[in-house]
Amino acid sequence: MLKQNSAKERENASDDLKQQRIAYSLNERCRQYFFPNGIDAEIDGAQAIDVPAQDWEEQLQTLRPTVLLTSWSTPPLPSAWLEQEDCPLRYVSHVTGSVRGIVPRSFIERGGLVSNWGAMCAPQVAEYALLLALGALRSLPQWPAYIQQPPRQRRLTHLGTRTLFGKRVSIHGFGRVARTLVQLLRPFSVEIRAFSEGVPHKLMHEEGVTPCQSLKELCQSCDVFFGCEALTELSRDSLTAELLATIPDGSIFVNVGRGAIVDEDALLKEASSGRLRIATDVCITEPMACDSPLVTTPGLLATPHIAGPTADQLALLGQHAVQNIERFLRGESPHDLVDLISYDRAT
Repeated sequence: MLKQNSAKERENASDDLKQQRIAYSLNERCRQYFFPNGIDAEIDGAQAIDVPAQDWEEQLQTLRPTVLLTSWSTPPLPSAWLEQEDCPLRYVSHVTGSVRGIVPRSFIERGGLVSNWGAMCAPQVAEYALLLALGALRSLPQWPAYIQQPPRQRRLTHLGTRTLFGKRVSIHGFGRVARTLVQLLRPFSVEIRAFSEGVPHKLMHEEGVTPCQSLKELCQSCDVFFGCEALTELSRDSLTAELLATIPDGSIFVNVGRGAIVDEDALLKEASSGRLRIATDVCITEPMACDSPLVTTPGLLATPHIAGPTADQLALLGQHAVQNIERFLRGESPHDLVDLISYDRAT
């Protein structure tokens, strides 16, 4: 079984980098995304070994990496290999976000270290949430049809454009994305309320946000609703059809959290009726299909889970993952370690 190394043991091991075997499993696309200058040039002082997806467990058995660099394209780590008494793997440096599809929970339970991009993409997701809200307020889905009309027939009132200034804003969730969004909303002189199960109200007060006692209260008191909540057993399916119906007529509903938090059928009905203006970057079944009702429903603004990271940020994420490997090799604790709580909240 995997044994957790002490800080002293890691320090001794880092004295000679040749003792460490660093492997990476990235397809060509991920290499171009995160390591445009070449991954071998990024990892200094240790040999990087490409681990292909084919014969995954056999390759791991042969190469016996101490450190593994992973990303979206990495296959799940074989439990049978991880559970061997002499399994050498001690650290997984994940370039992107959730590791649940790659690293089993038991690896962290037994003392294995896993890191990811942490909060690096929170500002971009918050920025995108604001973009979706502004797009919905300004009736962006109707622009193509509006432009096709003869200029003399165009009427701004037909678009029903609105402003964000002075509106009542509700935020479901109060993690890094939500807290960053609060700061982005300040210049618009909005009233902000928030609700997230288990988050102390004191934290919301410190950010100048009014806490709600329930999700129902949050839904009832808004002009713009932002879904930023992480997917947990408590939040899954929490935004039911009944709750969506309590959101005031004409409100904007934006979701950059997780699709499984919302009753998608009810959301589509609200969009089809025109009662709510819907803008979502997430859905229950991902990746979003081109013929998904979220895409084909008139007036609904749907985007394919691209809130973050942005293209110009990808190389920074690669650098972050490599720097974490360097920290581990020096016997230091990598940044943005994934603990069991954050592991369970990820999707």
